[in-house]
Amino acid sequence: MQVLGIKSDLLMPGDDLVEFLVRAMNRSGQAFQDGDILVVSESIVATSEGRVVDLDEIQPGDLAISLAGQYKKDPREMELILRESDEIVGGIPGVVLTLNNGFLFPNAGIDNSNAPPGHVVLFPADPKGSAIAIRERMANGKKIGVIIGDSRTHPLRLGCVGVALACSGLEAVVDARGQKDLFGRELKITRKAVADNLVSAAQIVMGEGDEGIPAAIIRDSGVPIKEASGEIPTIPPAECMYIGALGIGPRPYAGGYDQLIECAGQAIARAYAPYSRFRVGAALLTKKGNVYSAGNIENASTGAGICAERVAISQAIASGEREFEAIAIVGDGCQPISPCGICRQSLIEFGEDIMVIMANCKGDALTASSRDLLPRAFTGKWLE
Repeated sequence: MQVLGIKSDLLMPGDDLVEFLVRAMNRSGQAFQDGDILVVSESIVATSEGRVVDLDEIQPGDLAISLAGQYKKDPREMELILRESDEIVGGIPGVVLTLNNGFLFPNAGIDNSNAPPGHVVLFPADPKGSAIAIRERMANGKKIGVIIGDSRTHPLRLGCVGVALACSGLEAVVDARGQKDLFGRELKITRKAVADNLVSAAQIVMGEGDEGIPAAIIRDSGVPIKEASGEIPTIPPAECMYIGALGIGPRPYAGGYDQLIECAGQAIARAYAPYSRFRVGAALLTKKGNVYSAGNIENASTGAGICAERVAISQAIASGEREFEAIAIVGDGCQPISPCGICRQSLIEFGEDIMVIMANCKGDALTASSRDLLPRAFTGKWLE
């Protein structure tokens, strides 16, 4: 197998990517052969889409400023991370781990390297569409494949490896289940990450710094060229052996339920807490879009008290509701308030994926699913 780097000039935002690559290949006398696979860096795809952002033009919001302090990030970059990601999983100083369209990205895929000073490059808007378009325009009658590639780190390992974001003309993942190993045993779970492995091979030549090689041709790989979906298969976080085993919550609140939090905060005024003086408000959002809010209710006989979460749940059940999307809980404490064990059990009775937003009156908030808060819960399935 050969890996042939395509050395180029600097691509400017808005430049036609295909014309840019064709010029680079012509200058070096390169041409496609049947079976070639072109690997293209995601950063030049994003640059050609105009996804280069001047940080001075970004005004961070309150949530971005709060999270930037927690993760030691530039608040302007944190604002972009919030805009570009579906969910924030967590992070360490300097890196925020995010989910977007089923992919796990550090910093929402926002790239500081290979960007002009004071700028960042966002993740490509449509990697799959770009892979298809590049292949259609560059093939010129040859049977080629195209992969849009990036780099990632593995858990507990130093160094980057390649990862495919989208492809055209080849199967990204090949199912090897049913094949035999050297001792004749049948493979049960193995799937070959063909596209990822090809990107890793290309990155040996393309590099990560000032090499000026944003694309590479892989020749004689033996990978069949065929029409394929272009999608990179993903799995839900709960089924991932890394995230699923370690759990993914609680994690910082990244927006989407501001009105529900506000409703829970307003419910604090209706709490009856003459003994502890610790008032809590809860607001429950059902799948039908209805909201039930309540405060906690204390009693001189301690065991007769009921938490705000269960008051809201009781109201919903009494109204005939059984399917819940999310619940926000707000308490006047120094940390986001967490539901007690009985409330967690009450929530998971109606679903393991109910979003729980835990907040305080200062605006600090965390989120988790009901499954995150009560793993291996006792549910009705144990009684079957």
